[in-house]
Amino acid sequence: MLSAAWVVMGSAADAADPSAKSAAAVPPVWQKVVARKGGCLMYVPPDWTVNPALKGTAGMSDNSASAVISLADSASTLAQVKPVMQGNYPPTRTFEDTAHRLWYQYGTGARASFYVGVPVKGGICGAQITFKPGQEAIANRIAASVGPGS
Repeated sequence: MLSAAWVVMGSAADAADPSAKSAAAVPPVWQKVVARKGGCLMYVPPDWTVNPALKGTAGMSDNSASAVISLADSASTLAQVKPVMQGNYPPTRTFEDTAHRLWYQYGTGARASFYVGVPVKGGICGAQITFKPGQEAIANRIAASVGPGS
């Protein structure tokens, strides 16, 4: 499994521009998934199916992993989103909890999930990535790709 340090490492320029981390983490053949309202995106592997009818969602054909991304335009800071998300999905492990990214795992066992929140222009970009054991490395890379977009 990739560690959280894999995501937070970077240069001073990366720290000044959180989206730089997202762009740097994306393998070139991955597919872009844009939130229904726009404003944020994530990337998923080329063998995933991006659902054209349900914008912002993608998953593996064997249902071993899936992801959804959306823009919460009713919030402007992670401080507003954090108590709501953690109240509904209590963390079992936290990877990053800063003003630029909230990323934690909830659920364990046969299925685990990540929540990733990133402030973007117009709100908070939120992604939920659900995966079965053995899919952690892919889930980490998807989580690292969450950021602003159109």
